Amino acid sequence: AVVSTQSTGKKEGTGPNLAQGQQVTVKYTLMLATGKIVDDNVELTFQLGDGEAIDALDLSANLAKVGEIYEVTSQSRFAYGTLGRPPTIGPSCAVLMVVEVLQSEETPSVSDMTEKERIRIGDRKRRIGNYHFARFDYERASKNYRGACNFLDPPSYKLSDSSVSDELRDLQAKTWCNLAFSELKQEKSEPGIVAANRALEIDPFSTKALYRKGKLYEQKGELEEAEKALKMAVKVDPESQGCKAYLAELTKKIANQKKKQQRMYKKMFNLEE
Repeated sequence: AVVSTQSTGKKEGTGPNLAQGQQVTVKYTLMLATGKIVDDNVELTFQLGDGEAIDALDLSANLAKVGEIYEVTSQSRFAYGTLGRPPTIGPSCAVLMVVEVLQSEETPSVSDMTEKERIRIGDRKRRIGNYHFARFDYERASKNYRGACNFLDPPSYKLSDSSVSDELRDLQAKTWCNLAFSELKQEKSEPGIVAANRALEIDPFSTKALYRKGKLYEQKGELEEAEKALKMAVKVDPESQGCKAYLAELTKKIANQKKKQQRMYKKMFNLEE
């Protein structure tokens, strides 16, 4: 089997199987097929079934109970894939995990959580998204950024208290901005623009969000909208060489595009130069 689980016989669990959406804490040891230990007795808390853990752990924990110790073997597809996890895990490596389920608890509704609780879970997901982004796994990065936003920046109707601390506002803006970048990398301009716009609603002076919004509009083929975003970025930070260079590049592209259109119209209507 690509992913198989079996009890080591060391300890049986109690109660019902873990359920999707729960906050699960495990302690695990991760080994290569050679028996070399990569992670030893690492404690990890993750939301089951939400893409925070590698699939081998996510899928196998769904079959386990609290207190259970079990072993899971997995091909690379459900572990660290073709990218591996340098320098300890090479590309396309199978792994073996010994997992102990320490505890599980239901994830509260966002409306019942304190801001501190929302930050704890949301920032964890944001950091996991950053990890996947650094591995060039943009799809998983986006999934975790979106999961983070569900806690950090849920719709206002879900919240009894609409007040926002500076810490939370900073995390909201960072996460939406990172999501915009991750969507850009996947050439998903529409959801990327939505993410960039939300980042700018939270922090209208974010040059990063404006720059990425420009890139997304350029990717979509809307150069004038891209230029508007970069003009605002340069207005916010006149010293930004990167923004000024990109604005100049866009202005040149727009001019060339207009010249090309003029030549096409002249040719279409047989007009003289």
